[in-house]
Amino acid sequence: MAKDPTDRSTVDFIAPALHVTCGQVLMDRQRHIAIVAKRGRDCAHLVRVKSGVLRLTRHSAGELVEDWSDADYPFERALSKLLELGKQHGITDAARAALEKLDRTGREPVQHRLFG
Repeated sequence: MAKDPTDRSTVDFIAPALHVTCGQVLMDRQRHIAIVAKRGRDCAHLVRVKSGVLRLTRHSAGELVEDWSDADYPFERALSKLLELGKQHGITDAARAALEKLDRTGREPVQHRLFG
């Protein structure tokens, strides 16, 4: 939910930091899972279902804090679930390459707290 521009009760003066790692499993408000595929200095790329197709989408730190939360979902299970969804509903080449790269690493990364 976006901040109400007329709300003067809070001050947003600290920019959100990007506290995610590649392979971290996140969940949105509708309980859809996503996996962090790439992490930059100020943005992260998630593999997630968007418009019925598995896609690689770019999100700023603010968007991640606002729209996503840590998922109590095992990495291996999330990876297999997303690969299965890709087979059923379609997957972009970028999302497939990102998931295959995560699958090749063969290990669950250290999970960081999104709001920690």
